[in-house]
Amino acid sequence: MATRKKTPAFEEGLERLEKLVGQMEQGELALDELLKLYEEGMKLSRELTQKLELADSRMMEVRLGRDGEPRVEPGELVRQQSLLDELADETAKEGEE
Repeated sequence: MATRKKTPAFEEGLERLEKLVGQMEQGELALDELLKLYEEGMKLSRELTQKLELADSRMMEVRLGRDGEPRVEPGELVRQQSLLDELADETAKEGEE
């Protein structure tokens, strides 16, 4: 039976990433070891980013609508990301022209 590698909790991953950065900043590593730590750090960074994006997408706010009734809306971070996505799409389209 294949064992699946457990993904670390966000806080544990962030702590590991900080440790990797500290080791690389010391400047005492051989190039091969430095590259190994860099690759681990990049992988970990992607995983942490995905966790943040998932948490962000789940965040909702309850606000009062104009009619005074409560409404559930995406949180501010979700709205900001949507605006950034739209801007990136527009920039990509302009680059294609």
